[in-house]
Formats: sequence, C-alpha cells, structure tokens
Amino acid sequence: MTCREKSNQLQTNNMEYGLYQDLASALPSGVYRLRVYQELSLFEDKWLSSEDSPSYIEFANDRFYEILHLDRSSFINNPGIISRFIFEEDKAQFAKINVEANKYKTPFEWEGRFLIDTNLIWIQFKSVPRVLENGDIIWTGTLNDITQRKQIEEDIKHKNAELQRLSDDKDILMSILAHDLITPFNSMLGFLDLLSENLREYDVNTLENYISIVNNSAKGAFNLLNDILLWTRSQSGAIPFKPKIFNLKSSIEEVTEFLKPNANTKNITINIDESDKTVVFADVDMLNTILRNLISNAIKFTDSGGIVNISSERTESDILVTISDNGIGIAPNILPRLFDTTKLYSTRGTANEKGTGFGLMLCKKFVEEHGGEIWAESELSKGSKFKFTLPLNE
Repeated sequence: MTCREKSNQLQTNNMEYGLYQDLASALPSGVYRLRVYQELSLFEDKWLSSEDSPSYIEFANDRFYEILHLDRSSFINNPGIISRFIFEEDKAQFAKINVEANKYKTPFEWEGRFLIDTNLIWIQFKSVPRVLENGDIIWTGTLNDITQRKQIEEDIKHKNAELQRLSDDKDILMSILAHDLITPFNSMLGFLDLLSENLREYDVNTLENYISIVNNSAKGAFNLLNDILLWTRSQSGAIPFKPKIFNLKSSIEEVTEFLKPNANTKNITINIDESDKTVVFADVDMLNTILRNLISNAIKFTDSGGIVNISSERTESDILVTISDNGIGIAPNILPRLFDTTKLYSTRGTANEKGTGFGLMLCKKFVEEHGGEIWAESELSKGSKFKFTLPLNE
C-alpha cells in the first residue's frame, strides 16, 4: 500500500469513527464499546473485581458517563470500577450473565440496581458480541436508566394486587350475602310467620322458645352485618386508628356482659382472671371487636357446661391476652388456615351455631393494626387458646 493509499485509508477510518461518535452522541442512551479478554472472561470474580477487570473500554459517549455519574478518565483507566456501584444483592447475577454471554457468544442483557451516592437507580445493559481473531470479544451496546419504568411496573404490580384483593373481597362478600346472611333471615321470617298465624294456640314455653330462636337469629345477623361493615371499612382504610390508654379489664367485662346470654344458653361459665391495674394503649372499638369475636368463638366451640377463661400477662415487650376454653379443639391441619385473609374458613359450633370466618380475619387485621400478633394453640377434645399481644402503656 502506497503512502497516499495509507493516508486515504486513515482519513476514511477517522471519518467513520467521527460519524460513529456523532451518531452515538445523538442517542438518548448511553453507548459503549467494550473489549473483553478471552482468558479472563469466564471467571465470575473478575467481573466483580474493581481492580482486575477482564475488559477495557474502547468507546463510551457522554450519556454513558452521565447516567452512571462516572468520571471519564477514571473509568477508561479501570472499567472494573463499575462493580463498586452495583447493588450488593444484584452482583452475583451480573457476574453470572457476563460469564454466560462471553462463553456462548450470545447477546448480553442485564437489568439491575446501582447505588450511586445515596440514590438507588435501575440500569439496563444491552450489547452484542463480535469475536476477534485472537479470541477477544468486542461488545457494542447501550445503557439506559430504567428507574422510572421500574417504578411504573411496581405501581402496576401493586394496583393489580389491590384489584385482585378487591375481587377476592367481593367474592367473599357475595358468598356471605348469598348463604350466611340469608339463613338467619329465613329463620326469623319462618318463625315470625308461625307466631303470627298461631299466636293464640301456642303455650308459653313454645312462645318463649320461638322468640328466643328469632332473637338469636337477629343477633347473629346483626353481628355478621357489623363484621362485614367493619371489614369493608378496614380494607378501604376508612376506620381511623385511635389508640388511647385505658383499663383492659373494663373492656373484657363490657364484652362478656354482652355475650352472657350466649354463654347462659349453653350453661357455660366465663372466668375473668384480670387485674384492675392492667392498662393498655389501644383502640377501644378495635379491641372490643377482637375480644367479642374470640370470646364468642370460645363459647361457640365449647360444650354445654364448659368453661371459658380470659386472662392477660405482662411480658418484657407487650401485654399478652389469652382466651382459652375446654371445648372441642381444632384439628392440626386447620390451625394454619384460621387467620388466612385470602379465604374464609368456618365450621359449626357444638350447638350447631353457624359461623363465617369473618371474625378471625377482623381480629388479625385489628391486632396487626396495633403492631401485635395473634395465634392459636389447640388440641382436639381438650380445648383451644387464642392469644394476641398489645403494646405496653409506655
């Protein structure tokens, strides 16, 4: 090749490189060209080394450095410096994908988090390989800040989850309205029709029995409607959380007084082993709902003549409240499902009392609103203990 031909070739190369730079600079993405050494490319630790990089940068446009907040000269001298900014949990995947792409000469694509200063951003790398005669690989690709896209995806994910929850709640409510709520109303209407048609013919005992059935059905429907309203309001965030300091025993006594007719019907004794000095920092209405549901369940699943005990104790970090009974107990395979908020579980009580499972869902929701926990311990034929924690008055 003559000197003129060499000069023309050099001029052509310079023009092509200038055009390449102009095109790269016009793009909104970071553009880069990386040479990877064949003998170092298959070791994951090399891709995570900030001092011993398996590559060096041949070209990167200004946008590349802007996105990564890197100094051009520092990066050119040591491309491995980039590994310092990769979020710790994403480093292993970054190294693994690099090794696989270099091993199989397949396009490289990776999305991960970079921690730059105190900002966490999402970065996307995309590049394609070109193998040189000596085995080294030239990777030409783009780099983009996809933080906004990831935030939108996360928002969509949360919205879809919320829509699914609302759909599940709707299905649960429709099931209750179609079955559980109709039953007590049918019972009331049936017995009221009998009373209206045969009032003068029934003796006092029959009248008292029918009136008691209607009364219990009305209370059941009322409690169920109340739970439904509380649940729907709690799910929409419409119930304000208003904790205050008050005496725990006063709430227990108020709720047990309300439930006495249920206990008396089954000749069940309710014992309150609670100090007058125990105070809690809680929302009164939410706590009363928790107690009402747990004590009501204890009565429901205890045989006639049984005992329900209510007590509390102070631990190092909270107040532990326990409602125990000597009832029929809960099967081991049922225990983990009791507080599942995605589906209702219910069974009939010892006197064929109907339940929906809504009460325990409410209990879990309200206990967690206080920052507490709720769980159950049980043994078949021996009884159950439902326990929950409340914050100390401190």
